[in-house]
Amino acid sequence: MVQKVFSGRDSLRRVPEMMEKLGMKRPLIVGSEKLLPRLRRLEGLEDAPVFSGYHPNPDLADAEEGVRRFEAAGCDSLISLGGGSAMDTAKAVKSWLCAGSAEKVRRNELQEKSLPHLAIPGTAGSGAEATANGVLYENGQKISIGHPCLLPEGVILDSALLDSLPDYHRKSCALDALSQGIESYWSRAATEESRVHAYLAILGVLDNIRSYLAGDPHAAQEILEAANQSGKAIFLTRTTAAHAMSYQITKLVGPAHGHACLLTLPVLWDRMCAEEEMRPVMEELAARMRLGNPMMGSRLLRGLLIDLQMEAPPAPSEEVLAKLTESVNPERLGNHPMPLTRRDLENIYRQAFRPIRDPERQACLDIWRYYGA
Repeated sequence: MVQKVFSGRDSLRRVPEMMEKLGMKRPLIVGSEKLLPRLRRLEGLEDAPVFSGYHPNPDLADAEEGVRRFEAAGCDSLISLGGGSAMDTAKAVKSWLCAGSAEKVRRNELQEKSLPHLAIPGTAGSGAEATANGVLYENGQKISIGHPCLLPEGVILDSALLDSLPDYHRKSCALDALSQGIESYWSRAATEESRVHAYLAILGVLDNIRSYLAGDPHAAQEILEAANQSGKAIFLTRTTAAHAMSYQITKLVGPAHGHACLLTLPVLWDRMCAEEEMRPVMEELAARMRLGNPMMGSRLLRGLLIDLQMEAPPAPSEEVLAKLTESVNPERLGNHPMPLTRRDLENIYRQAFRPIRDPERQACLDIWRYYGA
């Protein structure tokens, strides 16, 4: 399916036009109360039903409640407005409606159903609007959902929605898109098509993040487009070790998801460069990133973290380190281009939390500042 996409600053005003194209009459809005007033001003959405009581990591009960509200209000479609949680919740609601029961959702047994979903990202990071995958939880256990029918039929990319985001949130989301681009590029499943999306995501973030954080509206739209490209890339390839290692960093140590991904990514980059069979893809990736030498990549990423004041927090205790190492799902490592043992994972975590000292610190910062200029 080819998505219908409206892109550009203030393109939110085109929601009624998109609804008409998709045949949406009475949508259930799944999104944050903070952004809701912007939709309420639009024709046909003044009294649209809303579901905003979902969790940051949506669970099966959220999907059930969303379905209850959808059916009670006589809805025929969905609008998700916000970050990845809003879009995953909308996908979970749609998966239940397409499956017909919780048990079939658990087994990912979905069937095509005419139920348009318009996704409007309010953050620039996950690219969830460009994928047909989602995640929800039940009793702490992850349920992965994925089916062609879950790809949103419509997307609106309006960077004006990013203006009120907290600074740290904007940084972390942009780093998530950057990490997705890099991981997709070197993934075992990479293709010519996925690498085009990954390349656009990587350069879109690196070339615009400074101006974006300084308040440039054009750069904000570029970052939002880059995040969308990162979603298209990982939809084709899935993520690799940096993402697999990030989730418990956020849970046990504290950095937000995108920040957590960038803590391990430079270490993984160095390990890739050290392996002879990985040299071709790392040289190609470095050239795409306008780096003269693949070994410059990890320093560039560390310099970016330093410049953003997002260096690693203090190293976790041995107990937490053990939990981090044991938490990594081996299935999520299947896409990583080189095998990683438990000992490898432990060493990567240790290096990721190692403080960057001078003169290495200054060298990394200089590389990023020169690159950014």
